[in-house]
Amino acid sequence: MKWNSENREEFFAYIEKLTDEDAYTECMTALESIPMEERDYQVWYQLARVYQNFAIIGNDDQGTPSFIGDKFLLKSIDILNSVREEGKDKAEWNMRMAYGYQYLTHEEEKAISYALRWAELDPEDKDALEVVKECKEEIEKRANVATEKVIDQEVGDIDEDWGVYLCDSFAYDLPAVIRANLALRDFEYTANYPKRLHLQILYKNANDSGFPTREEGEYVYSIEDAVEEIVEQHGDMLAGVVKCDERVHIFAYTKNELGYYDEISAVMSKNFPKYAYTLEVVDDPDWELYFQALYPDRYEYQSIMNMRLIEDIKSDGDSMVPRVLEHCLLFTTEENGEAFLAKVMEDGFIKLSSEDRSNNEDIDKEYPYVLVIGREDAFENIDEIVWYLMDLAEEFDGEYSGWGCHVVK
Repeated sequence: MKWNSENREEFFAYIEKLTDEDAYTECMTALESIPMEERDYQVWYQLARVYQNFAIIGNDDQGTPSFIGDKFLLKSIDILNSVREEGKDKAEWNMRMAYGYQYLTHEEEKAISYALRWAELDPEDKDALEVVKECKEEIEKRANVATEKVIDQEVGDIDEDWGVYLCDSFAYDLPAVIRANLALRDFEYTANYPKRLHLQILYKNANDSGFPTREEGEYVYSIEDAVEEIVEQHGDMLAGVVKCDERVHIFAYTKNELGYYDEISAVMSKNFPKYAYTLEVVDDPDWELYFQALYPDRYEYQSIMNMRLIEDIKSDGDSMVPRVLEHCLLFTTEENGEAFLAKVMEDGFIKLSSEDRSNNEDIDKEYPYVLVIGREDAFENIDEIVWYLMDLAEEFDGEYSGWGCHVVK
């Protein structure tokens, strides 16, 4: 059913019917189709409600993965905040704020204040005090397992080597832009930082791909800087920042969680009050998220290297016109290298040079045969070209070493 100003009562009855059927995606589609200028408190409230139901219950009562669900809980809170003046003295509004924060990880303290106001406005609704009870139990449970402060730990120097890359499927096949500290891959003291801090912030103006507008992206950098400053003051380390699915996710590895909730809450409340966010500090002693999600795979790593080389070429005043790009590859034998060459010549590559270094004691004996090939290409295609050569080299017991070119001004 489509909304119009004359079928309001019938439209909301239709929304109730879909809600009873746990058809929350259909609810969202219907409500989101209402023009912005026609959305009043009731429309916004119903949209916040369906976002929460989708996050907590899921379509057909099948649940929703927390990574996806968190986004919709944050969106519900953002919507409810936008109608705060109209809703703050209504039991239903406080109920939705309470549920939104209760089901976000480690946000039970915020839920309690809204649940108490809900109970005050509707004393006969016993669910309000049940939410308070459940939140207090969760807070107590968390306090009982809180990490003791660690002192006199060996921490070592924290190096930085930041790389940015596009990931096609960070979570649930969602595209992401990831900025990761590559130097942490070789950090010796990971065991001393067993906690993973995760702050996720909902964008106000995400595009259809889930990324921020240029203006908002620049503004959110100031939030990242503020969080990084807090992490550094604790002597901990920022591991990466992920922009994905209408949110920015900030990850750090810490010795413990002491102080983080209060300090980040204070910064967000004072400097960024309009942004909905959630913060959690969880156990990750093996740094699984860093190695399995933040650190790039070999293709993504090569993309980072490609980007850095292109930036170096640009900084030399290059005109960036297409030209012959030279690729160096290493093989176990000359025969393998020549077989590889025959294959890539079919794609327009030519041999520029080769050398058998098997008698040279100073080079890697595993790949003694060096082959340099070239082809005229545009820089914007470099990732696909390099990935193709990487895969093909493996088929001939070789490996890709790198590329370069002459500067053209």
